[in-house]
Amino acid sequence: MKLAKKLSMATCSSLLVALGTLSMQAQAVEVSGDITFVSDYAFRGISQTDEAAAIQGGITLAADSGFYLSVWGSSVDFGGEGTLELDVLLGWSGDIAEDWSADVGIMRYGYPNTEFEGSNFWELYGSVSYKDLTLGLAYSDDYYGNTGNYFYIYAGYSLALTDNLSVDFHIGQNEFSDDSSASYLDYGVTLSTEVLGLGLSLAYIDTDIKDCTLCDSRVVFGVSKSF
Repeated sequence: MKLAKKLSMATCSSLLVALGTLSMQAQAVEVSGDITFVSDYAFRGISQTDEAAAIQGGITLAADSGFYLSVWGSSVDFGGEGTLELDVLLGWSGDIAEDWSADVGIMRYGYPNTEFEGSNFWELYGSVSYKDLTLGLAYSDDYYGNTGNYFYIYAGYSLALTDNLSVDFHIGQNEFSDDSSASYLDYGVTLSTEVLGLGLSLAYIDTDIKDCTLCDSRVVFGVSKSF
């Protein structure tokens, strides 16, 4: 059964790659990217850097049709088990009706210098936004560390306080189908602005996991430059 799921995920990713490649070949492609420094890399509420700072960066190729291909990387610290995360995304985003938009795709989380089994995995993702409200779902048939079926259900809301200041609210439920005791909630609030061409952010992040230092509440500062 697990082999069939992996083949299904691989087939899906191959189809998306083919569609995205054909779309980008036929249209003009826009290139964009960013580089970011954060005081802690918290992924779904859990520190990926042993509560230390991280350098991150990404580049995206986007076609007029809405198809895009992105590569994103970050420094990580898993207690000597890896220092780099390198992800690849292929998806489509765009308007689907007045005030409505969508974003769907497939993503491969990669850890090139992490050697334990199950460190690399695939995830399907999709979200629908109405104005400033977003609802999303991500799914992996074999999540990080071979933990099996995983669902991430989340909601976000962005509120513009001024022309140059916004606050974003986020809440997400991490569901592990094969081990419900591992499921948890993460949530956060982020204040963002721009100064002298640099993006500045200050976030409060927390989970409902008990007795876990890397999952405790934390304040994360970030500075980024887009190009």
